[in-house]
Amino acid sequence: MDLGYELPDYGCLREDEIPRVGMQFAQLQLAHEFYVSYTKKIGFAIKIRTATCDKITKEAINQAIHYNQDGFRGSHVKAPTRKNTILAVGCKVRIYVKFDREKQEWIFFKVELRHSHPCSAKKAMHYHEYRELTMHAKCMIEDNDEVGI
Repeated sequence: MDLGYELPDYGCLREDEIPRVGMQFAQLQLAHEFYVSYTKKIGFAIKIRTATCDKITKEAINQAIHYNQDGFRGSHVKAPTRKNTILAVGCKVRIYVKFDREKQEWIFFKVELRHSHPCSAKKAMHYHEYRELTMHAKCMIEDNDEVGI
């Protein structure tokens, strides 16, 4: 097993839930939501790295979406005071989506799914991108805030 690059465990996903080159979407938002759904199930978070807009219409024409810890950097905290000093792991997971003017659809034209580290879907709920409050919890927080609790 090559630990330099590994594909995530797809046991919980159907074939149509795994991103691949050539997938088409009617809107950029739908492509983004599809990829976010995939990343949440695998166990990592993403960020939009670059987006290019048309100079005339000012509408997006392509977008690069990367793993949120894709660079190389260490912690600013000294090593003896912190156990895990690695903030970014140099992972090359990314996806590129572009607008095809002929088909009038958004297409995944470059997909890299190999990680340089293990992923855990159980830990995904701790990423701030995936944290959600139920409507009941939101109402309770607002009610408590109104009465000063």
